[in-house]
Amino acid sequence: MKTLTTIAIAAVAAAAIPVLHAQTAPAGIAGRWTQTSSGKELVLAPRIKLVPNVGVTAGTNLGGTVGYGSMTRTTIVTEPTMMAVARSMTLAVAADGQFKWTIVKRHAENDSCTITTTQVKQGRVAQAGVKLTFAIEGGTESFASSCGKRGTSQLGRSTERYDLQQSGGRMMLAGGSSRWTFSRG
Repeated sequence: MKTLTTIAIAAVAAAAIPVLHAQTAPAGIAGRWTQTSSGKELVLAPRIKLVPNVGVTAGTNLGGTVGYGSMTRTTIVTEPTMMAVARSMTLAVAADGQFKWTIVKRHAENDSCTITTTQVKQGRVAQAGVKLTFAIEGGTESFASSCGKRGTSQLGRSTERYDLQQSGGRMMLAGGSSRWTFSRG
């Protein structure tokens, strides 16, 4: 009889665990939100640079000198560069706090090609006062160039925090230099 009672108590406790951990979405943000904008943003882009030749490798001086002893060498570096970017985002927040955030950015890759980057983040969102915390549990990032290059990678776990302002059917997320205004829809 004692074993049967212990099993019954364990079953009730196990059934209660999901209820204890169930969460609801922060007040007023459950649903589908969209955002579109265009403007200057920092984008990681490859650039050809002249750098000082501090090693013993052969360098290229664009002034015409080639070989050992050249004062500079050319190299390709990836660095943040201000570019015109067209951005569109969709943020879907379920009643239990789960979210899917799709971000599409389009900008020039070079003089003749454009590149489209699509990021899909998934996880759980929580609110503390006027702060929203997005606990990203995973997702993907992919790119496609109009010149034929493509690639995809997995996103790791991370956390993003934003200040929240809501007014009517609008929601503004602000964090660092980012300020995005979403509309319901």
